[in-house]
Amino acid sequence: MAILAWLFGSLGGLCAITGIIAATEAMPWLAELPAAFTAMFWLTLSAVLLLVCIAFAISSTEYE
Repeated sequence: MAILAWLFGSLGGLCAITGIIAATEAMPWLAELPAAFTAMFWLTLSAVLLLVCIAFAISSTEYE
């Protein structure tokens, strides 16, 4: 479960970075994506992925 938490956390961080780049319009090639891929989409996706990361991180604890 720790590997899944790491994976979803990394994907969430990358989506957050992409959302910030899309919001600031720093890279013009992001404007060529379909209209659905706005900054709000990327930031919402990053929030969901980071919540999934937290869920996997909590569930990986072992109880004795």
